[in-house]
Amino acid sequence: MSEAPSPTAVPAREPTTSPSSPSPRNRLLTLRLAGITGIAASVAWLVGDILLLGKPMGSADQYPILSAYEGTARDSLAAMLPASTTRLAWGALLGVLTGPLYLLACRHYRQALLPQPRRLALPPYLLLTAGYALAPFAHGSFFYWGQAAKAVHASGAHSEALTTLPGDLATVLFIPYAVLLALWVIGSVWLAVLVLRGGTALPRWMCVANPLVCTLLGTAVTELWPGAVGTALQGAALSVGNLILFSLTTLVFWKKAG
Repeated sequence: MSEAPSPTAVPAREPTTSPSSPSPRNRLLTLRLAGITGIAASVAWLVGDILLLGKPMGSADQYPILSAYEGTARDSLAAMLPASTTRLAWGALLGVLTGPLYLLACRHYRQALLPQPRRLALPPYLLLTAGYALAPFAHGSFFYWGQAAKAVHASGAHSEALTTLPGDLATVLFIPYAVLLALWVIGSVWLAVLVLRGGTALPRWMCVANPLVCTLLGTAVTELWPGAVGTALQGAALSVGNLILFSLTTLVFWKKAG
C-alpha cells in the first residue's frame, strides 16, 4: 500500500507594513514636534496677549468712550486704548501668524486616545481642533476693535454711530469666541471621560490635560498673580492655559515614548 503524500509545507508569511503607515520612529518624531509647536504657539500667543491687553487700564476720565461699555468689553478696551498702534498690531499678528502651529499641536489629542476605536477618538479630536482653527480670527480681531476705539476717542466726536462702532465689532468678535469655547467644552469633557475610562495612551490622572481644565487654571493664574506681572497677564488666560496644557502633554508623551 502506497503512503499518502505528505502535505506541502507552506512557509509562514511575514507581516507586511503598508508603505503609507508611518514607522514608530516617524510617529515619535511627529508627536514630539507637535508638543514643541504647541509650546511655541502658546508662548507666541502669550506675548501677543501681553501686547494687546497687558497695559494698565485707562479710566473713563481719560477715555470717555469707556462709559458706554461694561464688563469684559470695557476692561479690554481700557487696556487697548493706552496702547500704541504698533503694539496692538504686533500683538494681533503674533497670534494670527502662529495659529497654524496649534493645528499641528492638536496631534496630541489624537495620540492621547489611542488605541480607542475611531468612532470614539475622532470626534473630540475634531472638536478641539476646530476650536483652535477659530482662535486666530478672534485674536487678530482685537487689533481692529482697539483701533476703532482709539479712532473714536481721538476724533472727539459725539456721534452715536461712531460710539457704537467698537461695540458692533465686539459683538462679531465674541461670536467666534463663544463657538470656540463651546467646542472646547464638549471636546474636553469627551476627552476627559475617555481618559478616565482607561485604555488610552495617557494615565487616568491626565484627564485634566484638556483645554477646559487648563483654561480654568490659566484664569486663576492671571487673576491671582499680583503686581506688574498680573497686569501684563490680565488678558492672557487662554494662552497661559494652553502653555500649561501642551507643556504637560509634551512632558508625559516624551517620557512615555522614550
